[in-house]
This record gives sequence, C-alpha cells and structure tokens, in this order.
Amino acid sequence: MKKLASILALAFFTIATNAQSLIPVKYGIKVGLNFSNLNITSTIDGVQHGVQPTDNSSQTGISAGFIVHIPLSDEWFINPEVLYSQKGASFNYAFTHDYEINQRDEYKTNNQVTLSYVELNPTISYKATDKLALNFGPSVSFLIDEDYIYTPDPERDMTNTTNILTDGLVETASLDVGLNLGISYFFTEHFFVDSRVYTGFLEVASATQPYEEIINNNPDPAYTLKNSAIVLSLAYLF
Repeated sequence: MKKLASILALAFFTIATNAQSLIPVKYGIKVGLNFSNLNITSTIDGVQHGVQPTDNSSQTGISAGFIVHIPLSDEWFINPEVLYSQKGASFNYAFTHDYEINQRDEYKTNNQVTLSYVELNPTISYKATDKLALNFGPSVSFLIDEDYIYTPDPERDMTNTTNILTDGLVETASLDVGLNLGISYFFTEHFFVDSRVYTGFLEVASATQPYEEIINNNPDPAYTLKNSAIVLSLAYLF
C-alpha cells in the first residue's frame, strides 16, 4: 500500500507538471493541523454482550505536503494536493459479558488511535472574491502507519484477562475515501489560509469484543469507526 501511494502521488504531480506548458501553474507548500475524531457505530445490540462507546474525544495531528494551483478560468481552479495527514481519536468503551446465569463481567477500556495517511486531494476551488475561495472535492487516503494505545480500566481487577484484552482490539483498513468542504482566504496572491471539514465514507477501523472473539470464537466487530476532521492550514504558492 505504501508503494501504491507513492506511485499515485508521483502520477498526480506528473499530470500537474505537464499542464504547466499549457496554462500558468503555481506550486506551493501547505502545513496545518487536523482536529480529528472517529465516528463510532456499534454493531452489537442487546444486553447479554453489550458494547457501549463512551467519552469520545478529538485528537490533534499534523498535515503537511505539496499543492498545485491550476487555473481553469478567472474564477475556477483545480488544486491537487499530496499531504501527509494524521487522524484518529481518544475514546473509552465499556462492554459486558454474561457467561453463566446471573453472572456478568463488566469492563471498561481506554483507547487512543492514530492513523497516518498519504492523502490525495483533487480539490476544486471557486474564487468568489479576490480574497475568498470556496473549496470542495474528494479525498483518497492510503494508510502508511498506525499507532494504537490501549489501557484497561485501572479501577477494575483485570489480572486474568489482561493478555486477552491488550491484543487485537482494533483492526485498521488500508484505504479511506471521503469529502472535503471548506474555504480559503488569500492574504496575498501567494499566501492564504485554508479551513475545511473532512467526512470519511469508509470504515477505517473496527474493534472486537475480546470475550466474543476468543471465548466464543466470534470475530465480528463490536463497533466500527469512520474518520472525520476539521483541518486548518497555511499555504504558500511560489
């Protein structure tokens, strides 16, 4: 997947470079912050083996890379981007396991997930005024790294289940596809600030309930996660 991401990024900018011979193209750099979160959807209903996400909170990551500014007319532009982008979230979830009549275990876990991507954004821009542009377009992200930190609830005695609970809780997907919507404000012809909202369409991770997977041999996910983010960036066009 890393090799594929590199090939696509190279092709992305090769097309933009070839376009320079026909129209005035500007190249630039872009750096910013992702204020990201994970939209959690539970896939288990009922009381016997219930899973309940709690205390979902955002995570701050970096976004940096290259941008090409290709004018189509006085108002319309295409701004292809290749970015390194970090997304993720911190969250807790509680689950229960009933393994005998009138006998139930309840556990809580603390989780932090960071997903690092190579992100391709063929953004379309409409310049509403000399200073303000409206942006929209798809986003395709290729996972290049992941970091998952898991901590059992310190208030629970989980001595007998620690080995079960600390391994294999989250499985990640190698691809994410979503939509960017945002605005840009130009301080000068070359320098601008960009704000956008990203909504992911694909499930980028899933978490299994440890008892269900190991004891009952049921690997179905207890809940799935999708990316979302607010991105603030500064860009400079040469």
